[in-house]
Amino acid sequence: MKKGLKETSVKVILVGSLVGMGTSTYMPAAEAAEGTSVILEEAQTVNSLSKLEIEGIALDQKFTEDVHDYSSTVGNDVEKITLLAASPNENAAIYVNGVKMTDGKLKDLTLQTDMNTFVITVSDGENETVTYTLKVEKHESDDNLLTSIGLSKGSLTFDSKVTAYHASVENEVQSVTVTPTLSDSKAIVKVNGKDATSAGVKVTLPVGKTTVKITVTAENGDEKAYTLTITRAAAAAKETESKAAPKEDEVQKEPSTGTSKAQPSSDKGNKTSLTSAESSNYQKPSSGVSQVTNAQQIESISTQKVKTDSV
Repeated sequence: MKKGLKETSVKVILVGSLVGMGTSTYMPAAEAAEGTSVILEEAQTVNSLSKLEIEGIALDQKFTEDVHDYSSTVGNDVEKITLLAASPNENAAIYVNGVKMTDGKLKDLTLQTDMNTFVITVSDGENETVTYTLKVEKHESDDNLLTSIGLSKGSLTFDSKVTAYHASVENEVQSVTVTPTLSDSKAIVKVNGKDATSAGVKVTLPVGKTTVKITVTAENGDEKAYTLTITRAAAAAKETESKAAPKEDEVQKEPSTGTSKAQPSSDKGNKTSLTSAESSNYQKPSSGVSQVTNAQQIESISTQKVKTDSV
């Protein structure tokens, strides 16, 4: 009986030892599980960025791998930007709006006025893709300047610092076309309230001075006004033609031959020559007397001669 009890007790001890051993071997298993979970967590973040920059332009905050949203602001004169990025995963490829980055750089990304959004993705083809977002705001242009003012008639000398101009045209010019040229194509220009962005505006010119107002509105709404004063000359005075009496040299004079032919007599109709004595009695008409008067005098003398001969 005692021998049987001893064997039973030995078995109990062995069982207890086995239980203890089982318990002691459980702890390493738990440690292995924890190690495995850490490895999986690192695998989930392997597609990440270690650097994200805009060349020559600061971000709104310092880059951190765990922060995935960034922004920046640039002036209107910035037309393009270059992005710089890197990943700790050598097998990962970096894409910007679907375009693959080469050697950690992507150049000549065009900026439009207002907000520009760039989506950066990191992928190695095996692990989960990680996405970052960069927003770049480009200010609207404040350029409301002109580079020239063209005129279809007349001319002026343009200076970007001057806003008031003068021009002159001849009286024959009844209108001109004013064509302003913008410094910034995104601005809007009007001449006397009419849109002149694509072409000039015709301005009617009365005699005297005409003021033309040119307004330029920048993309951001800032306005600038130019004034152009055009002077149209008055009509030249017309010379009136006077209807004066004929001058002395315009009156036809009798030939100074000493004898004149008399007009036929109303009585007989015969031609009668004047004698030298009668001719001497005949006085040459003074200047300014017409040939009609001369003829009447000759006729009167002829009549008297006929009557004398008859007696």
